[in-house]
Amino acid sequence: MQVDNAEISVARIHAQVGEALQWRWRREPAGGDRPLRTGAMGRGHVPMVGYFNFIHPPRVQVVGAPEADYLAGADPAERRRILARVAAADTAMMVLADDCRLEDAWLDPLHDAGIAVFDTAVSAHRVAYRLRHFLGRALARQVTIHGVFMEILSLGVLLTGEPAVGKSELALELISRGHRLVADDAPEFALLGPDDLNGGCPPLLQDFLEVRGLGILNIRAMFGEAAIKRRKQLGLIVNLVRPTDPALPVPDRLGGSRRTRDILEVRTPEITLPVAAGHNLAVLVEAACRDHLLRMQGYAGDEAFAERQAAALDENGRGEDDSCD
Repeated sequence: MQVDNAEISVARIHAQVGEALQWRWRREPAGGDRPLRTGAMGRGHVPMVGYFNFIHPPRVQVVGAPEADYLAGADPAERRRILARVAAADTAMMVLADDCRLEDAWLDPLHDAGIAVFDTAVSAHRVAYRLRHFLGRALARQVTIHGVFMEILSLGVLLTGEPAVGKSELALELISRGHRLVADDAPEFALLGPDDLNGGCPPLLQDFLEVRGLGILNIRAMFGEAAIKRRKQLGLIVNLVRPTDPALPVPDRLGGSRRTRDILEVRTPEITLPVAAGHNLAVLVEAACRDHLLRMQGYAGDEAFAERQAAALDENGRGEDDSCD
């Protein structure tokens, strides 16, 4: 499992969203090479994007009409104090929204500190919302995991296991049964929310599946557009192991081989299935997905069975007491 940290420059942000937000760069390219990195997303409780704040300054500051009015009324001593706090906090860029303007007494020190300044007539609310959404994806923590990622019965399922255990052959059978391929070999997962591990395929591997004996197969060309899913949220891991593998856990007769795996601090359910002659793995995986979907709705078959057995034992116990009387 390889964890990657993301980085994006101010100039790249401008190239990606500047036109949509009608930005004007006050002194291009001042501050354009300043990077925003993944690690900065979690600096205590300070958001990456926020309205103007010099107490806990975010990396990207949005100035709307109320903030501009406050800055315009600040005396020189207050202005120097505010600018010192903003520069010391590593602010990378500032967007003057709502068609606001700042005097050169504000802009010159910001430019000298390497802070890119943009202005736009677009509302501050829209600017902040768009930037949060864009940077949330661009700077999401990412991890690459060896396996085959699929959509099975609307559920994002990652098939894992040792090399040559049969992941690709199983994936091919599942595709032939109407399920969809997201990524083979090296699916990439990005943490887009507190519990949202969103997986996709590297562009180089898109549409392809490697199957031993057959080589590289183009799933889109063989099965059509419906056999490919571009991205999917991870919901379940199915770990394939050989019966002789010492890592194979002893299954619970009621609950099966279930545990969880932490990926980017997100706890994901995992089911271990043994690969053995005579096992129809495609059917087992489909059943595992159906059972998991039921558990998400609050129903667990093993718990229902245990309750039924307990009720039967209790009923038998009461019957024996009655016969003694």
